[in-house]
Amino acid sequence: MAERLQINFEYNSIEDRLLLRISEKENQGGGVEYRFWLTRRFVNVFIKATDKLIEDEVAGDIQVSPDAIEAMKKFQQEAALAKADFSTSYDADSENYTLIGEAPFLVSILKIQKKSKNKYVLSLLTSENAGMNITVDIDLIHTLRKMFLASVDNAGWNQPLSRTTEEKVKADGPSMRIS
Repeated sequence: MAERLQINFEYNSIEDRLLLRISEKENQGGGVEYRFWLTRRFVNVFIKATDKLIEDEVAGDIQVSPDAIEAMKKFQQEAALAKADFSTSYDADSENYTLIGEAPFLVSILKIQKKSKNKYVLSLLTSENAGMNITVDIDLIHTLRKMFLASVDNAGWNQPLSRTTEEKVKADGPSMRIS
């Protein structure tokens, strides 16, 4: 079982894609790294899907006003980002990590399955159904969403993604990572 999950986004201007790197550090010190190419289309699909997922999670079975939903989403996001570690450097480049696949997978399919309240399985898949399933909680979904938005800004894609005006991301470099 993985001791620590690290996530890193980098924009590759030659490919005009985002490179998503996910590493799982094992208890014995080694680990594995998965690499995925993400297109503009896929990023847009991911943002829209996670927006819907977050809204559904917040709204639940109760009837609340749209303003209350927005306030709850913002509170959830702030709480999730406060827990995220953006300062630890991404270390999957060490020789103790095994790279999965010779080249990054080109992700074209996103599947989201609800496991339980606040728990989901995200499947990042190629058109041939190769890829990775990752179990996430709502906090990690908020964090991934924020990282996707920051990466889009870093790439200069200017995509019309849904985000609130308070959420205009200030990019702080060519890559984003979380540990």
